[in-house]
Amino acid sequence: MAKATAASKPNIFMRFVGYLGDVRRELKRVVWPTRTEVINSSLVVMVTLAFFVAFTFIVDSISVYVITLIGRIGG
Repeated sequence: MAKATAASKPNIFMRFVGYLGDVRRELKRVVWPTRTEVINSSLVVMVTLAFFVAFTFIVDSISVYVITLIGRIGG
């Protein structure tokens, strides 16, 4: 039974060629974004990143200030 399945299975080269054909067919079906959509999405990502960098900096600075005050009170 195992020999029958192995004999009907294509060799690795033919499977790889089939795989590449499948990849090519799938890539033709992809709806690629327009240049404007890519630019707008990139801007949204950069603005969001800048916001969270500023937010993290502010929270960190406040935390350091509060911990420094607590250290002065205790010592």
